Amino acid sequence: MSNAPVAELTTRPFLAEERPAETRSEPSACITIIDRSATPAREQKGDSVIGTASLMMLAGEEFGQIHELDGLRVHDGRLHGMSREPVRMGSIVTIGWQDSTRTACRGVIAFTIRESTGWRVMVELDSKLAA
Repeated sequence: MSNAPVAELTTRPFLAEERPAETRSEPSACITIIDRSATPAREQKGDSVIGTASLMMLAGEEFGQIHELDGLRVHDGRLHGMSREPVRMGSIVTIGWQDSTRTACRGVIAFTIRESTGWRVMVELDSKLAA
């Protein structure tokens, strides 16, 4: 038995499939776009709050500026809402509520992210400090 025919059979198909580098198909980067209407809505946690909340900046260059939040929810000592303009993370704020049953308090801007309708904001509430 000769090894020549075996070597010949195994190398011919390999050589026949070889193409120049320009024509080889290389894997390309892929971006997955998620259709929000097709994704299931997450269950909202916490208590919804009627009206809006006003955040007044208490320090830095933004001292005295007021940002309005709407679409409010309070959960685990955090206020969640939407702002029309960006709010700087780490800012200390005093919070006034349109809902008269709530007491003014202080908080720290813990999270902001841009969304299509504005900025989603999360404030860590400090109910021990009165505004």
